[in-house]
Amino acid sequence: MFFSKKNDTQEEKPKWSITEQFLTDNENDKQYPLSKLQFAKQKLGSKLDITVWYECNYLCNISIPCEQAYIFQQYSLKECEDYIPSFESTELKDINDYTIYLTSTELTLNDNNYGLSGLRTEKIDSDYALFLYGHKLTTVNYEAAQKIELAKHVYLSRKYGLPNSKLKNYYQAQKLREQEASKLENINQQAVLLTTETHPSLKIAKRLDVITAECAYGMNVFKDIFVSLSDTFGGRSSSIQNTLRDARKVVLDELRKEALSIGANAVIAVDLDYSEISGGGKNGMLFLVASGTAVILDKE
Repeated sequence: MFFSKKNDTQEEKPKWSITEQFLTDNENDKQYPLSKLQFAKQKLGSKLDITVWYECNYLCNISIPCEQAYIFQQYSLKECEDYIPSFESTELKDINDYTIYLTSTELTLNDNNYGLSGLRTEKIDSDYALFLYGHKLTTVNYEAAQKIELAKHVYLSRKYGLPNSKLKNYYQAQKLREQEASKLENINQQAVLLTTETHPSLKIAKRLDVITAECAYGMNVFKDIFVSLSDTFGGRSSSIQNTLRDARKVVLDELRKEALSIGANAVIAVDLDYSEISGGGKNGMLFLVASGTAVILDKE
């Protein structure tokens, strides 16, 4: 596998080529946006061995001459620490001189193919026993055991990612943020709220659960309004009424969100309760609680 800048005048295109926007797999005619790629590198002699990740999934390993390293800086690819060694298919011998074919995905012995994830080696005297899920397959020398363990490491790392990977942790956190954002986007602020248990035009398919939403306000907010605003004189305070109206909107919106988060599309028997908890006569709290039964309405 090798890599070069894309050149349409070449008679034979390389396996991988790059433009300002894409990394291209020429053999499979696939393009990967550079903005979604990360790479990790390691110098091996006069070449760089590069692991490329696409949206936190292993894409490929690319070997390039060290003098071509500027390409990655030129196209501003993001670098990470998740390097996985390249692995070339190879032939080994066990202590009985039987041939073992080893690739980055499987091991073949006596015409039988074995997945790498179930293999392990264990030192016995001066050699190593090769096991498949506890069943001994054969015995190999130190060099062969090291090759098998390397192939297993490469296979599992490519499939599941490296342990304690910053790249993996970053994408998992990003995925959670996207899921939360998607929930908010899908919230239907017009979900039905009823103060009654039933309605002639609505058919309840399923009752899910009793749900609540709460808001709390410091009482000093209302005291300050009484003192500072002239509209408190005359028996009615539009400022306090507006504050309570806003509190009611907030708590009903929260009730809708709570209903939608458990799969409901309506809330029936909605009730609003106001209560005060005194703080020793100084700083009390006003609580507004909305409750109801989350249900699924039959749309037919």
